[in-house]
Amino acid sequence: MAKKKTVAELQAAQEKMENELKLKTQKLKELRQQEKELTRKERTHRLCTHGAMLEQYLPPDEYSDEQIDRFLRTLFQIPEVTQILHRVKAESDEQPETQ
Repeated sequence: MAKKKTVAELQAAQEKMENELKLKTQKLKELRQQEKELTRKERTHRLCTHGAMLEQYLPPDEYSDEQIDRFLRTLFQIPEVTQILHRVKAESDEQPETQ
């Protein structure tokens, strides 16, 4: 039969487990923070890239933000434009990425 633990042994085991829990909780917090930072960096990169592409066709010194917004809203309401978008996406989904 297994030896019964004393109260002191149980308290020591409990304290050890609480310390491990604190360490694991801290590690989880750090990992979540790293994930947030990576997500933010990816989003920032994407916004800069897309913005640079848009500026090739709609220079910001020629159009106000409001004009560009109105233009894009109008453009994406045209059925042919949304069809083109879907076709381009489908074509790129069919091809393996080359990076």
